Amino acid sequence: MTVRGYVMVDGVAAGMEEPVIAATDMGFLHGDTLFTTLAVHAGRPVLWKAHYARLSESARKLGFPPLPSPESLRDELLEAIRIQPEPPFGLRVTLSRGRAVPPGIDGVSEASVRVVLPLFRPPRAEGLLREGSLAETFPLPWDPAADPRFSHKTGNLLWVKGIRRMRRHPESADQLLLSRRGEILEGTVSSVFAVDADGVLGTAPLSAGILPGIMRGEVLAWARRQGLPTREAAPLFPEAASFREIFLTSATLPVLPLHTVFDPSGMIRLPRDFPVALAFLDHYRSRMEAAEEES
Repeated sequence: MTVRGYVMVDGVAAGMEEPVIAATDMGFLHGDTLFTTLAVHAGRPVLWKAHYARLSESARKLGFPPLPSPESLRDELLEAIRIQPEPPFGLRVTLSRGRAVPPGIDGVSEASVRVVLPLFRPPRAEGLLREGSLAETFPLPWDPAADPRFSHKTGNLLWVKGIRRMRRHPESADQLLLSRRGEILEGTVSSVFAVDADGVLGTAPLSAGILPGIMRGEVLAWARRQGLPTREAAPLFPEAASFREIFLTSATLPVLPLHTVFDPSGMIRLPRDFPVALAFLDHYRSRMEAAEEES
């Protein structure tokens, strides 16, 4: 049998198709997991300290056992990268609550289980990133700020899968989640930025119940170093036709400008030069190349 790849379970390698999670595991039974997905470049995990900090904080807030040290867990990631039959483009690090005793909704877990899964789907080509893409809107029927789950990357993602199955446009790269007030909060798998008519770079605040995206933080920090005006306030979708740019970010993307937003009220066409999004993409690529040379 051809080996498709290997996972690391609590630091031990196993074939990707092997049954390595117990049937009584709380993650398997109830989706009681936390995770982070990070890019791999030149055989190294990208922005690992930021991913570790977010995962560790979620574990603390949701009552998971403390993580191993960032150094020892990074060694696991490096080993997970090294043993693959081909270089992965990313890794998903999952913490499951572990086996329940007794195996039910009220069971108490023995310990957490740590799984490092390689991702082999090729990233978008550089040219496609620079050409831009289309996204569509999705009005949320609930308020994410009222539910702390939406501020953490948990395994309870049926709501995401349900929304993504309701795509209306076949070319949609993601759905822009709108609040009941018409605010652009985030995407299903991305953070969302907009440059308004005055040139201010805006994104929804964490208090809106969005995920604290790693690349979201990177873009804000970069923009402030560049002296670009920024605002952590949700862009208003009714004003989208006047925006200079809208772009998406995520750890494995890393940035995708939009030339069109599809909404039931009609198509919104945006400028296609994307100066802020592409300037950040150039910064990110230069940073990755410098890290590769240093290693």
